[in-house]
Amino acid sequence: RALFRYVYFPASLPDVLTALRVSVGTAVAVLFIAEQSLTTYGLGYFIVVETYQVLRYPEMYAGILAMGLLGLILYLVIYHLELKVNRYLTEEPN
Repeated sequence: RALFRYVYFPASLPDVLTALRVSVGTAVAVLFIAEQSLTTYGLGYFIVVETYQVLRYPEMYAGILAMGLLGLILYLVIYHLELKVNRYLTEEPN
């Protein structure tokens, strides 16, 4: 148990956080696809059905911008968590 806590977990944490940070883009893209085709609400539904199909382009681009900001905020949260947890990192992680 101590070996896991003091050796394995700290050694694997940088790779886990990097994988999580990289997968945020895929998660936001899957969220958009799922919302546009499987629900009647959400940001993906709003972008495709409520704005694009009725030619409300300013609202459509606002929804696209909101989706992009969601991905950026999630990415930055994980990035700062990675910097805080891995104190030895002084520059941007890969």
